[in-house]
Amino acid sequence: MFPATLVEGTAFARRGRRPSFTTWSLIALAAGLVIGLLGHRTESRAVRALAAAAKPIGDVWFASLQMVIVPLMVVFTLAAIVSSRREGVGSLTGRAVLLFTTMLAAGAVLALLLMPRIVRLYPVDPATIAALEARTSVPAAVREIARAGPVSVGEWVSALIPRNLLESAVRGEILPLLLFTVLIGLAITRLPSELRDPLSRILEGCSEAMLIAVRWILALTPVGVFAFALLFALGAGGAAIGVLGAWAVIGSGLSLLCTLLLYPVTALLGRTRVRDFARAVAPAQLVAATTRSSIAALPALVQGGRERLRLPDTATGLVLPLGVSLFKLNRIVSSTAKVIFLAHVCGVSLSAGQVTTFLLTIGILSFSTAGIPSRGTLRSLPAYLAAGIPLEAVVLVDTVEAIPDVFGTVLNVTGDMSAATLLSRSSRVRRAADAALPVETAAARTVAEME
Repeated sequence: MFPATLVEGTAFARRGRRPSFTTWSLIALAAGLVIGLLGHRTESRAVRALAAAAKPIGDVWFASLQMVIVPLMVVFTLAAIVSSRREGVGSLTGRAVLLFTTMLAAGAVLALLLMPRIVRLYPVDPATIAALEARTSVPAAVREIARAGPVSVGEWVSALIPRNLLESAVRGEILPLLLFTVLIGLAITRLPSELRDPLSRILEGCSEAMLIAVRWILALTPVGVFAFALLFALGAGGAAIGVLGAWAVIGSGLSLLCTLLLYPVTALLGRTRVRDFARAVAPAQLVAATTRSSIAALPALVQGGRERLRLPDTATGLVLPLGVSLFKLNRIVSSTAKVIFLAHVCGVSLSAGQVTTFLLTIGILSFSTAGIPSRGTLRSLPAYLAAGIPLEAVVLVDTVEAIPDVFGTVLNVTGDMSAATLLSRSSRVRRAADAALPVETAAARTVAEME
């Protein structure tokens, strides 16, 4: 269990004597951005020397997060499955996938409704676009991928059964590893109690040990945030203008809007308070914004769900790992917005059939792409080409993808926490009702449920 010093609302923060963990991280983020922008404008040698010193620190912090992702996911998932008594894991997984699909469909509909109205506000100069595309260098590897056909359902399903689990873990293919973990967990639940119970205790002990290790890594988040923000601002500066700047603003704004909409929806349907949900997801959002990796934010998601929302083990041990592996709400939102934006820029008319095919393709990819930076864009190229979007335009816009990707990753982790909150609603309501009952009545209900 994480101590309170790692989340907003620590003992120091409650006494008002020292800034909280989240506050320190936000201060580090602002400082890194300001110093990086100044260094970009002035070409200061001192700032570049600071960036050179900060880079290995940020790399070590990010590598430490990546190091614990796989064991954390495996141990937590196994512990949740083996210790689960009240609801079947298969049922929970099915409901989770159904909820993920529903949220993806809602995100696509929202983008389809808003983007045509938004792009009409942005006039395009055809001569400018032609000149920009003429200067765009398309790598040979990208053209090779673009010539490949769209990913079929059969190919995607067959890829879920890896020939080498360790190789899949190294490549960041978390979903096949997660499916194997669920399979082993379900097999353990079928063992006799004399064999299952010792394994359950060992897994619970391992999960607590993993939480302690993650606590040590998350304690260094402000340092890692400063390093990442400094390097990003120093390299990017304010160069994104024109079409690139327009996409960066539109893509970021739409992801931010979807993120904000999740707060009232989760509070209303998940029977929780907006304030509690915001505090629970804030540390994960900060990690997501600085690393652009929803998988790297998994430890903070688990921590926030346990500490702030009191989510059950099935939510933190199964739904959240399943979410960061499967659920990419930003993928469907940003891809839908991007194809409409590029069609507007390039003068392409999209038919209903093209849009439907595009959404189905991106929907499958959103369930099969690892939640780490710069993954999935190349695999999506055939979908854009099938919609009639020039390859050069896609490559051009992708040069500034890092900016909306920050907001998109925040949307992903917020969607993961929202899904876990919605799926655990009944168990949390039941727990609250039991807490309000007299001790004798609650005990009688527990005995009746066990029987």
